[in-house]
Amino acid sequence: MIKNGPYLALDTSYQKLSVDELFEAAAERLPEHFDGYRQQLCRGEYRNLSEDRPVTHVLSRSVHAVAKQSNRKTRFVETVQKLRSGRWLGATGKPITDVVNIGVGGSDLGPQMGAFALREFANDSAVHNLQVHFVSSMDGGQLYAVLPIVDPETTLFIISSKSFGTVDTFANVDTVRKWLEPALTQDQWLANHVVGVSANAQAMTDYGIPPAQQFTFGEGVGGRFSLWSALGLSIALTTGIRPFERMLEGAKAMDEHFLEAPLAENLPVLLALYGVYNREQLGINNLAILPYDGRLRMLPNYLQQLDMESNGKQATAVNKAIGYPTGPIIWGGFGPNGQHAFFQHLHQGYDEFTADFVAVLKREAPGFEKTVQDGLAEQQRLAVANCLAHRRLMWEGSENEASPSDHYPGGHPSNLLIMDELTPESFGALIAAYEHKVFTQGVIWNLNSFDQPGVEKGKKIALDVLRVLEGESDETFDESTDAIIKRMR
Repeated sequence: MIKNGPYLALDTSYQKLSVDELFEAAAERLPEHFDGYRQQLCRGEYRNLSEDRPVTHVLSRSVHAVAKQSNRKTRFVETVQKLRSGRWLGATGKPITDVVNIGVGGSDLGPQMGAFALREFANDSAVHNLQVHFVSSMDGGQLYAVLPIVDPETTLFIISSKSFGTVDTFANVDTVRKWLEPALTQDQWLANHVVGVSANAQAMTDYGIPPAQQFTFGEGVGGRFSLWSALGLSIALTTGIRPFERMLEGAKAMDEHFLEAPLAENLPVLLALYGVYNREQLGINNLAILPYDGRLRMLPNYLQQLDMESNGKQATAVNKAIGYPTGPIIWGGFGPNGQHAFFQHLHQGYDEFTADFVAVLKREAPGFEKTVQDGLAEQQRLAVANCLAHRRLMWEGSENEASPSDHYPGGHPSNLLIMDELTPESFGALIAAYEHKVFTQGVIWNLNSFDQPGVEKGKKIALDVLRVLEGESDETFDESTDAIIKRMR
């Protein structure tokens, strides 16, 4: 029951239904106009109704599209090459050695995951020792760790924000501006040490970022779907342009598969339908993401936002209340570490769950001596063996009536996503497959998968609380919140 897609295969052997049975039970969940919807998505014509704009992230799957969105066809490429070659000089004439991406949500999770997964594929000969760091937390904890290891004179900051007004992001930026004051003036910093990435060019200009250091992308590119756009600058700075292009090519190949493959062979559609069946018919409300390759260890966090922010909703795309379950809780972790943590509960706990295992079958490990390559290849086989073993035990279980501690109930459905090797292409295909899975489930549940009203409501309440904390308002809330505010003040 292995289905092959571009750069990626899917094994559904450990699901409750075969593919034929699945389509008998769940194919009617795909609406009559599903084919038209997926064509609209891939043409950039599908509508985000609540925000009244098209959904256009799929159009970003080429470096030419990224460059075009960034105002000038070659500037994205030139910026990457200039920084990676050491030709970008700071205000005091020293080459930039460190880049810090400041963003949150989609401006952080996707770029950081991609940069971490693909950094070994950097291949341009002009590269110097450029280090890329990521800062997102509003409390300053990550900034506290990064600032002591970088130099104001040799560090460039990427301010990544779709609106260019995200409070979390600019809390970090404001602290950075204070930190660099002994070394640089604000004008020097803006002229030589800042790049802006946003859908709001005017806000970047108003902030003082020179136009040549602004990279834009369309309003129709949602944050959690944006690593393919100019927001992927930090990935390209980590890898160089060609590996970044290869990632886009892998995603584009999955787009074509999603459009053209028969439904029973279509990886995103199969992922979506099994997910709907497990959620609706089996009543399982959670999905564990379990990658068995350390380069993919950020995948669970990324998919939490992609899936839960898209489909964790109780209203339809036309704002009608619904009373049926929608997107599941997404959680998980790096498989080899999880084995020594939460897998005990998965094997012998009482709770139902489904899982997506991700396995990379082999690793070439170029750049090392043959003995080290052999050692890394053996470690990869060890990881695959553990992946297959734990997946099998979660499904088949093991009976031992004489020893309750040796009883494993099994019966937990799972998918296995298989890469022969982790490459930029297979990584791009994997992420695009999950994007299309989420889209398909949103269509089935009649949701708008491209807005996030709960997130926006929470931000508004946070600003109300902040105004009280700073003495700008005397609004009251509830007994607990008011007591904590009083304690802080």
